[in-house]
Amino acid sequence: MLPLPRGGSGSAGGRLERRLRLVFESRREPVTITWLEGASARPHPDRLRRALDLTERCRPPGVETNHVLRTSGHLLDDDRCAFLGANNVLVGLLWDGPDRDRVPAAARLLRRHGADCNLICPVRAHDADRPLELYRYLRDEVGVRCLQFVPVVEQAAGTGPAGAVTGRTVRPRQWGDFLIAVFDEWVRRDVGTQFVRTFEAALASWLQPARRARAPDAGRPGALPVHCRCCSVLFACEAGHPGDRFAVAPDGEPGLNHLCGGYRAFFQHIDQPMRVMAALKRLGHDAGEVMRITARYERDNRAERPPGLSSGTGDPRARSAGRRSMVHPAPLRPS
Repeated sequence: MLPLPRGGSGSAGGRLERRLRLVFESRREPVTITWLEGASARPHPDRLRRALDLTERCRPPGVETNHVLRTSGHLLDDDRCAFLGANNVLVGLLWDGPDRDRVPAAARLLRRHGADCNLICPVRAHDADRPLELYRYLRDEVGVRCLQFVPVVEQAAGTGPAGAVTGRTVRPRQWGDFLIAVFDEWVRRDVGTQFVRTFEAALASWLQPARRARAPDAGRPGALPVHCRCCSVLFACEAGHPGDRFAVAPDGEPGLNHLCGGYRAFFQHIDQPMRVMAALKRLGHDAGEVMRITARYERDNRAERPPGLSSGTGDPRARSAGRRSMVHPAPLRPS
């Protein structure tokens, strides 16, 4: 991420220009540049305009450039939103901190001016206990169509690599339950209209011809513990964020992601619907057809379940008795 340029053309502007040239030299097209607007920044209508002009001067001929503005939304007004929409700048709204209450108004303002918006929502321990309440509020009240849930993981001060975490940190099972609850709502009614980054990234993993993780091999810097390298869902989670790999694996090997158990439960839970969506995509169909298939699958399971068995996941007999495969419950046909 790069800071928005401030006034003048002194040393700060020269440093920013050098950083931009390095970005273009080190990456293949298209190049995406994320601009960071600090919470303490004062409104200045020309800062983003100068950033885009400077990028254009540094951009090699023929290289496509995409711009993202990361902001809390506290400086957005009609003029800035109109500029963002006219220049196809994707806005990453951070739903956090003292400006959290201003985000709904900022999102509505961006929509009014045709600016694309992605809402970034940090999930702390107290947020993770109300997944559907949070998801439905962001979807229905705030009206943002692109969501990115980011788990908050903080090691407590003074602890070692395998130390304790702060009270705000999401617990592994809690994070898994949060993702599962949101996914189950999304796969029943929101595929194709609501974009959740974790789910979109998961579908991309299931679409890979060979489901292999891009993780460092044993013996190399950053290598993952054996427990992780042998996991069946490593191709999807890719061991999570590197900064969260401070837990100890069951065999005592360090380097396990703090949220490992939650990610494993989530990716195992979504395996069947992801395989359905991947099959639909490969056949040239809309992935949203999974909603119709999911409804039929659940209806057939209710009809075929033996009397006396609970439909909840708490009864292990209900997970196997009378259950058809969701992957190909019937020939896939366009709606």
